[in-house]
Amino acid sequence: MEVYARVVSSSTSRTVSRPADRPLNTALGWRVPSWLLDYGPIVFILIEGLAAVRFQSQVSGISKPILLLALLGTAAALVVRHRWPLPVLAVILAIAVAVDYGPLITIPLLLAVFTVAESADRTTVIVAAVITAVALCVAPWAHGDTLAAGGIISRFVAVGLAVALGLWLRARADYVTGLHERAERLEREQELMAQHSVAEERLRIARELHDVVAHNVSLMVVQAQALAATGDRDHEQQTALTRMADLGREALSEMHRMLGVLRVQNAGAPEREPNPGVGDLERLIGRTREAGLEASLVIEGPVRELPPGIGLSVYRIVQEALTNVIRHAAARHAVVTLSYSADALGVTVLDDGVGSPAGVNGSSGGHGLVGMRERVALFGGRLETGQRAEAAGYRVHASLPVR
Repeated sequence: MEVYARVVSSSTSRTVSRPADRPLNTALGWRVPSWLLDYGPIVFILIEGLAAVRFQSQVSGISKPILLLALLGTAAALVVRHRWPLPVLAVILAIAVAVDYGPLITIPLLLAVFTVAESADRTTVIVAAVITAVALCVAPWAHGDTLAAGGIISRFVAVGLAVALGLWLRARADYVTGLHERAERLEREQELMAQHSVAEERLRIARELHDVVAHNVSLMVVQAQALAATGDRDHEQQTALTRMADLGREALSEMHRMLGVLRVQNAGAPEREPNPGVGDLERLIGRTREAGLEASLVIEGPVRELPPGIGLSVYRIVQEALTNVIRHAAARHAVVTLSYSADALGVTVLDDGVGSPAGVNGSSGGHGLVGMRERVALFGGRLETGQRAEAAGYRVHASLPVR
């Protein structure tokens, strides 16, 4: 569970962001541009208001220039209605009471109260709706007119419908947003579960390697050292036993490095030690000579620094190729060639043995060349293996692109 907690802490630190959207878009699933929702109603109000001002002839005491100023004032206020909904509603209410011309102020006022219902809390919405309805009913009396009961009811109903529509759209948008957040949360939880499973499997493999393989290799090293310490063998046997113990210790060191990679530590970051690279090939070839194979390293072209991943792959390819030569080729000599070019690195291993049996190629269950192919394919390179055409022996050639 400790590993799971670490994975959770590393994954939940990411936040899923979604661009802000209008409640109308979110509630109905539309993809109307925000600029159209912002300015489309204002354009309609201007067109409708200009037509109403042009054809009005019954409004007494209010000139057309004043009505035009009122129309432009409501349009200008509605531009910022989403940023300041309550001040905009107050401005339009003041204009509505001042001019009391229904064709000019009804739609802007309903749009303003609708915007308040979309964004404000319930108490504020109710208070704003009541004030708006009362102001609409009081405005005619302020100009010396009377309003019948039907007119009062119609104005209350119009304001109520605008408020109800705004509240419904906001509730619907909150519901849809909640569904999206729940889906994202489930996706994150599935990702966490997958990461947890991977971490558990890595730990299981690490435990198996540590408890079984590392233990057995340690026993081999101890036994080889014990045999070498008896001193009743000739120099060649003593050297072989000492070399066996050294190789066992190096194998344990490599295994411990792999265990550090497999074990998840520090909130999901694997514990790593420096990986071998091209600079370690001389030491690898030196160990190969000690095993009885005359090996040499040839470098062609200007040497340059390689990415760590490519350097590690080159080391492993050469290591696997030389291991195959020692185990299967019965060779006396091997040559490792590194060819640096502008955009690639060539790795060639030649030996003068009898060739590689089928098992090494992977056709009968071996994994040596299969692992090489996987490493080369990881970087988009190519691998060529087979009997040498010009002489006896086997050839392994890998070409890795280097950018």
